[in-house]
Amino acid sequence: MSPSNPSSPTTNSANSAGLPSPAPFRDALAAAVAAAPTGVVISDPNQPDCPIVFANAAFFRITGYGPEEVIGRNCRFLQGPGTDPRHVHAIRRAIAERRAIDIEIVNHRKDGARFVNELHISPVFGPDGTLLHFLGIQHDVTARERLARAKERARRAAERASAEKSDFLAFISHEIRTPMNGVMGTVSLLLDTSLDAEQRAYAETARRCGETLLATVNEILDLSRIEAGRLVLEHIPFDLAQPVTEVLDLLGPAAAEKGLRLSASIAPTLPARVVGDPQRLRQVLLNLADNAVKFTSSGGVGIRVEPDEDASRLRFAVADTGIGIAPEVQRRLFRSFTQGAADTARRFGGSGLGLMICKRLVGLMGGRITLESTPGKGTVFTFTIPLAPVAESGRPPATLLPTPAVAEARRAGGGALGRILLAEDGEANQLVAAAILRKAGYAVDLARDGEEAVGAARTNAYDLILMDVRMPRMDGFAATAAIRAMPGAAGRVPIIAMTAAAMQGDRERCLAAGMDGHLAKPMDGARLLATVAEAMQARPRRPRAAAPAGEPHETPALLDLATLEELRSAVGPGRLPRLIEVFAEETRARLARLSGTEDLRAIEDEAHGLKSAAGTFGAAALREAAAAIEAACLAGDAARALALKAALPALAERSLAAYPVRLARGR
Repeated sequence: MSPSNPSSPTTNSANSAGLPSPAPFRDALAAAVAAAPTGVVISDPNQPDCPIVFANAAFFRITGYGPEEVIGRNCRFLQGPGTDPRHVHAIRRAIAERRAIDIEIVNHRKDGARFVNELHISPVFGPDGTLLHFLGIQHDVTARERLARAKERARRAAERASAEKSDFLAFISHEIRTPMNGVMGTVSLLLDTSLDAEQRAYAETARRCGETLLATVNEILDLSRIEAGRLVLEHIPFDLAQPVTEVLDLLGPAAAEKGLRLSASIAPTLPARVVGDPQRLRQVLLNLADNAVKFTSSGGVGIRVEPDEDASRLRFAVADTGIGIAPEVQRRLFRSFTQGAADTARRFGGSGLGLMICKRLVGLMGGRITLESTPGKGTVFTFTIPLAPVAESGRPPATLLPTPAVAEARRAGGGALGRILLAEDGEANQLVAAAILRKAGYAVDLARDGEEAVGAARTNAYDLILMDVRMPRMDGFAATAAIRAMPGAAGRVPIIAMTAAAMQGDRERCLAAGMDGHLAKPMDGARLLATVAEAMQARPRRPRAAAPAGEPHETPALLDLATLEELRSAVGPGRLPRLIEVFAEETRARLARLSGTEDLRAIEDEAHGLKSAAGTFGAAALREAAAAIEAACLAGDAARALALKAALPALAERSLAAYPVRLARGR
């Protein structure tokens, strides 16, 4: 090929390719190379300095040089500042060794601008094996490399942002946890002081709320440590049964109060001791088992520890007979801040971080977590992790059970001033409103949504219903319509709307829906009691309401177990027995003080305190008796006050003995 005729590059003969007509093929090949969109050059290694003898139009366009500036020159004229010497050396070595090479190298255009050249060089041999030419194919990939560098910069920036976010979360978590520890410590000190039963119940509620907040903060801190790569796993020997037993003991009270079976089984072929991180294993098991107990209303929750098909791993499974998880929810369940439904956090609590943390922790331990679930039948979470056995450590216990806990109380009710159904889905609002009403002398039953409210109104006689407007499953308007459709007195019960909506027209909408009044949130105690009193006086009293003083009336039940259920929910699992014990001790101390005095002022003070405490702990008959003593003292009726006081100890003992926990004798 002549440099002056770049359209006719030298090639192997057409016959060697099996083509019948060499000349037409040669012309077609030359035209195709000349028109190719990629740069093509041919150099001659048989001439001094291996000059370029052919270049197509795309090469001239890429480099900015003309034919007279290219033909006859070695390709090194494209190199310059920024060209990596290692790349130049690699090209020279490939040419010297007469082999092909693919490489990216920084070249320069005629105007000095750099471009990234994706270069492919191949030797061309004749039929007899003689090296004839080197073929160079070039692509300008500057834009691609620029995009790749931009992506890399974006990736590094994202990693820095993620690290900064994790650092920020860790910092904030610590800053929140520090004062919260102070709050929790102060509440613990408060609980160690002399408190009456009602004060202790409120302090226990504060401690439970603080523990929930701390748990959430700790979850955020764990997640931030994991994302920042700062969570370090332990690798120590431990008893395989230990973390399982700790989980059972922690969740035992909650499971027992819901009537659930809670147990664990460990395969007898497993070693008693293994090597790993017991703290993080316990964290994963506790999170999964806690969810199982939380979302299971009947049946049981079981933990299984078994050998995996991979001999170096153990398989842990947490199975429940709960509500199950829908398939569309399963696909997104392990994402951050994800829960099964919109009202899951409100109904069951939690931040939505637990399962994400479980997935991350299992991954850090070298395992994988999966789930199988059928809506309405239950869920099984399974994870496998490598845990090396400790030689000659024996065998673990085959079956594990939690410490027995207090059984869940049944619901009942009664009252002196009237019986009220409080339909409210917010636990805090329930606790505050119920406490205010019970202190005023009302018996209060609770419903957590509209469906529960309708069911309670159908089966119980109420003097008034306080109906939250926005509730899950069935809102207050639909529940009111269903109650109004009931026959007889059940459909005529006064209903007061409770709603955070306080705009013009909200009251009219509630009245149009069949309600008798409207109470805007937030509400204070005085306004709540005034509205309740006004609504109850405006309509005839229901058959369950108490008769006027001095007339025969229905004796209230010893215990309002609905109040106990509410208190159990407020203070958390396992704490109600201790609170009842404190109430029993306090009540006996009051009775002792009452037995030694006939001073009406002192009797009134003790009766007032007993009335409040008995109302808080659902001792309905005792609360009414204390209220009657207080009323007699206020009226100056010493004879009646002393007579009622004389009957009080026997009633108190019967009331204490009626509790579903055996605390009548105290400790």
